[in-house]
Amino acid sequence: MRKKLSDILVTVALCAVGVMLILKQEIVSEAVISAVKVCVYRIIPSLFAMTAVSTAISKSGIISGIMRFKRLDANILTAFIFGNIGGYPIGAKLLSEMVSDGRISCEDAEDAICFCYGCGPAFAAGVVGTAVFGNIEYGIAALAAVILANATMYAVYLIKHKSASSHMALQTQGFSTKLMTDSVSSASGAMVGICSMIVFFSVLKAILFSCFPKLSELRYLASVLEISNISSLSARQGVSLVTVALLLNFGGVCVILQIFAIVNGNFRLGKFCLSRITALILTGGYAILIRKLLSRMGIEAAAAEKIRLSQSSSLIPIICVAAMVFITLSEQKKGGVNR
Repeated sequence: MRKKLSDILVTVALCAVGVMLILKQEIVSEAVISAVKVCVYRIIPSLFAMTAVSTAISKSGIISGIMRFKRLDANILTAFIFGNIGGYPIGAKLLSEMVSDGRISCEDAEDAICFCYGCGPAFAAGVVGTAVFGNIEYGIAALAAVILANATMYAVYLIKHKSASSHMALQTQGFSTKLMTDSVSSASGAMVGICSMIVFFSVLKAILFSCFPKLSELRYLASVLEISNISSLSARQGVSLVTVALLLNFGGVCVILQIFAIVNGNFRLGKFCLSRITALILTGGYAILIRKLLSRMGIEAAAAEKIRLSQSSSLIPIICVAAMVFITLSEQKKGGVNR
């Protein structure tokens, strides 16, 4: 009965969205164009190369070959490092691949995703630090609070699993042309999925705000829905380091949906969703301490600069995106033929 009711509600919601797509064509078009620009000029430049490199390092097994710590799983450590310095989806992508390869269990992936989740220094310094505080140090400080919270959760994980047997690691094979090609193809597929979700979510948000204009007056709602909107906030409006750190830790509804799409059922995400409460509490505590430290050091937020998306008519970014889509479709076609 409940399933039937939920199916009816989803159907009604989708029909309502379909109607609004027709009635709000101008708003929808603007939302799509804006989201595509965000993907081309922000998301892909900050995530694509890191995704490809982290995938190559993970699949090469080189960290497992270097590390000799019996109590420290190189697979989880790899996901922790790149999940925090690479950007939100990278940790989930690596863990999902590790589960598929049999390197870690689903249970460990469910635990690890809780602390392999961060915005990365590129977004923190380039967008948050510059746009919100006018000071890159403040952006890095907000990121530090998130990483410290994740490191604390990682430490708890290690204590709980100190007696667990080591997981399977890929045999160290070094870097090769095939490894890099596969990694680039994998990164291309991930970028297409991430950007598609951002565009779709941008459309939903535009429709929601157009139907309920009062929602746009809620200062933090846009950032809660899609984290890139954090660039519209400003320290001059009373936005604090603690608030920004909490927003970065949460990552936004859109990013969380991207995580679900990337994991694609390889492991459950119930623990991840519940862990956001603990992560937010830890992040808030660390952010308060870091804010006091910055104040004692005399480091203050400056006049924030507006982050503008490029207005250049250059076709290079568009060509790169088209090539990425082509690579993804080609790989999917090959996969279908092999099956």
